[in-house]
Amino acid sequence: MDTLTLDTSLLLEYWKGQAKKAIVERILEVASKGRVNLAVTARVREDVSTDPLAGQINQLAELGVHETGSVARLDYWVLGRDHIGSDEFESFHHRVESAWKEGDPRLPDWRDWDHLHAHMLQGRDVFLTWDEAILRLGPQLKLLGIRVQKPEEYLANRKPGS
Repeated sequence: MDTLTLDTSLLLEYWKGQAKKAIVERILEVASKGRVNLAVTARVREDVSTDPLAGQINQLAELGVHETGSVARLDYWVLGRDHIGSDEFESFHHRVESAWKEGDPRLPDWRDWDHLHAHMLQGRDVFLTWDEAILRLGPQLKLLGIRVQKPEEYLANRKPGS
């Protein structure tokens, strides 16, 4: 069974009833059949920090999505939930940010980096997102063992009935 980490972009698409809501519904359906394990990292609470959507986070379990810990960060660290970071990931993050030049496409923000870092620390299989900044880093993230995919690509590559 694949363990999937959902980026906040999927939840927002679903909650706001936007164009790709049906794709998220398909992922939720696969999870409801016990074929994948869905999670979001605790950093979702910083991504969606105001109501009415912030209240939706507390109902994730009803959708079959559990909230995992994130990376320990001052002012956000919850003992017993969050993980101490990886030097390898932080070194990678620093190299990417150091190579960025004015005019380049934007990089992931600190919350995105925390989602990816926690995903790696938890040994989850696939990070699903529509965030172009994260998707552009996919080939480099793969070197850290982080597989990044668009949700529709993940669904298309699943074996029938799995």
